[in-house]
Amino acid sequence: MKQSKPRKWTAGVLLSVSLLLILIGTCAAMLVFRRCEQIVLSHDSHEALLKALRPDALAMLVCGGVIVVGLCLLMIFFLRLVGRSHRQIRALRRKNEAVEQLNRQLQSLAHHQRLEIIATLTSSIAHEFNNLLTPIMGYSLLALEKIPETDTELYDALLAVYDASQKAKTIISRLSDLSRTNSGAFFREVSLDELVRKTLDVAAPAKPEQVEVKLNLNCWDQRLRANELQLSQLLLNLILNSFQAMPEGGTLTIGTWFDEDTLFLRVADTGCGIPETDLPHIFEPFFTTKKAGAGTGLGLAIAAQVAEDHHGTIQASSKVGEGTAFTVALPRFFCPDPQNPTKS
Repeated sequence: MKQSKPRKWTAGVLLSVSLLLILIGTCAAMLVFRRCEQIVLSHDSHEALLKALRPDALAMLVCGGVIVVGLCLLMIFFLRLVGRSHRQIRALRRKNEAVEQLNRQLQSLAHHQRLEIIATLTSSIAHEFNNLLTPIMGYSLLALEKIPETDTELYDALLAVYDASQKAKTIISRLSDLSRTNSGAFFREVSLDELVRKTLDVAAPAKPEQVEVKLNLNCWDQRLRANELQLSQLLLNLILNSFQAMPEGGTLTIGTWFDEDTLFLRVADTGCGIPETDLPHIFEPFFTTKKAGAGTGLGLAIAAQVAEDHHGTIQASSKVGEGTAFTVALPRFFCPDPQNPTKS
């Protein structure tokens, strides 16, 4: 036969037993106390009084023990009640965290879907603009060949048209590269200084007029093994953040340098800065200090992920009213994960 497990006392039984013991012990103690009063009044001799009170004293001790047991059971009841409340609170907190994580994942999925739509639209728009720029550039060259050498004013005007078209074609090409999900999927040797200049060309339309850009590039003869598209996204996010932090003007300084095994990239601005309490959270997805509609809170999270994918680090330092600086450290060479085709 199976042995039945001893049942644990439920909260209701524990509370009832504890209150019952306290009540019985208190009532019995009151009865013993009244009997002791009668004994004291009926005895004159000290020795006889002590002899008569001895049984009642033992009874009083028993009653006190019963009351103490009842109080202990009552304390156990409250401790179990508090423990159950804490467990329920922890369970509710875990459920709340799970729901919040699910909401973040849904928001991230929706945002990535929007990015895919934007990438598709950007690619098609870039294609149409290229179709428009091709005849402009072609006819500009034909016109330049047929203009007399003496008409320098018209020649300079057509040359300006051709140069502007060439710059527009370069910018559209950069935007098209950024919009392609499979562009630059392989790691290869990349010039960090050249990457900075290309990304600045893409970000140029977003630069406020009052912002001055300073370059201090010292890696012109250094190369690293990297995903060029991902590094462009990292740098573009940092540059755009700096532009948005300086709507009234300021200075954006981009510098590169290197040591034996690592290349460094620093993007510093003289904008509004980040409060010290927000600084530990800026790389968290969907965390933003901007106004509603001004940002998604994913730019720095993507930058941190790109740095991690390259076995590098990204650090931020900031002071309110003085500006913010981001420092990215990237190893020259590393072995991408062979299990991940986007890193191989």
